[in-house]
Amino acid sequence: MSVSFYIILNETAGNGRAKGLWPEIKAILDQRQLAYQLTRTQYPGHASELARQFAKQASGQQLTNSVVLAIGGDGTLHETLNGLISAHLNTPIPIACLPVGLNNNFAKGLNMATNWRAALDQIINCTTKNTVTIGTYTDTGKQTTGAFTNNVGIGFDAAVVNSANSTKTKSILSRLHLNKLRILAAIIGVCYNQTAFPMTVHVGRHRDMYPKAYLVTIANHPYFGNGLKVVPSASISEPALDLIVIEKKHLPQLIYIGFMILLGKHLKLKAVHHYHEQTAPRRSGNRIRSDRW
Repeated sequence: MSVSFYIILNETAGNGRAKGLWPEIKAILDQRQLAYQLTRTQYPGHASELARQFAKQASGQQLTNSVVLAIGGDGTLHETLNGLISAHLNTPIPIACLPVGLNNNFAKGLNMATNWRAALDQIINCTTKNTVTIGTYTDTGKQTTGAFTNNVGIGFDAAVVNSANSTKTKSILSRLHLNKLRILAAIIGVCYNQTAFPMTVHVGRHRDMYPKAYLVTIANHPYFGNGLKVVPSASISEPALDLIVIEKKHLPQLIYIGFMILLGKHLKLKAVHHYHEQTAPRRSGNRIRSDRW
């Protein structure tokens, strides 16, 4: 059966690297005589809209023979996946990702090639659908739901991402390939300003209470940020999610915990708590679970 690719290209991915690579990608697709339809994202969130529109407007034959191909980074894949899910189709459309972003953590977690040429070969030569685990969440405070392929953060890591993405110098530092400097500055700022918060983890009838939770991450695979293995044992192939809770400590202790994370030995520390559950524990009113896709 011939396959047609519905391509969602984020030209800004990888600091604009995706735009420069597209002519080479197109040449390979044309050389292999593959059928495809190209769409380009124009603004944040556009990939979700494009995926949802395609899923709702496609005919039955298109839905049967199509693969949605997200070309970009983890953010492009995240938006595309959520767009397809929001279409509420009875049969999910297969989705593939060509990793040309900055970190490409999902591709790493999937044991997929991070070299784009090798990854494209894997996509083109794939003849069967592969099912992987994704996480879905419900934020009862904001009355929103969504899905995630990598992780969901509460506390320190979420504050770092928010700070790094909201800085006025983000675009300048990105063009200069100084994203690590931007993230480092965000980490330093958050270390001084982020406060601890109370958290209760429910596992069946058991509950654990943490009065000073500081970093909380629900992960689908080991990789986080710039390739750090925050949850080394997490696996996309398992129908389960992993939860890491790190309690607030004095700054020297937090620095030590960070150093142990770099070494991959942080799970043995008393301030670090690890859960591995088919249905992830709940934090307050926020529900997070795993699904197959």
